[in-house]
Amino acid sequence: MTIVAKRYANALYEYAKEKNNVEQILDELKSLVDLYESSADFQELVKNPLIKRSEKEKVFEELKNRNAISETLYNFLLMLTEKNRLNLIVEIYMHYRILLMEDRGEVDAYVKIADDYDDVLKKEIGDVLSKVTGKKVNLNIEIDKTILGGFVAQVKSNMYDASIKGQLRKLKETLLQV
Repeated sequence: MTIVAKRYANALYEYAKEKNNVEQILDELKSLVDLYESSADFQELVKNPLIKRSEKEKVFEELKNRNAISETLYNFLLMLTEKNRLNLIVEIYMHYRILLMEDRGEVDAYVKIADDYDDVLKKEIGDVLSKVTGKKVNLNIEIDKTILGGFVAQVKSNMYDASIKGQLRKLKETLLQV
């Protein structure tokens, strides 16, 4: 993520806090990112510097008139368009979301487990990671049969390996050192 995108996200986040619509802006940014990811035309509008600024502004004005975006986000998008930074919208959304999560005391965890799971196991993993991180954990779980059992989790840049595969690797390293 670029420093420039982080700066824009920070500025938008602070402005949204002043306007008391942080959550609304997150939802609106998410909708824009979803549109960006699903529409080649919208991607072209965002990425192509040859499309006139006035044309881009018309699209955002239409979104505002349809109540798809607020006045706050509309003004922000106009500023990004003016500065030729509209192409940073996905990165801005990602960092904005992180800022909101930090304020809430939350963190994302990307977890791999060996087999299907139920709500009880999901809660246990969430509880363990919450205890380790000191934050409320939003789990993103993926099945990976190669870990054999247990789980591997990534929270920010930290890895937690409670898998059988990881334990076997550690045992092998220990035995090879002897």
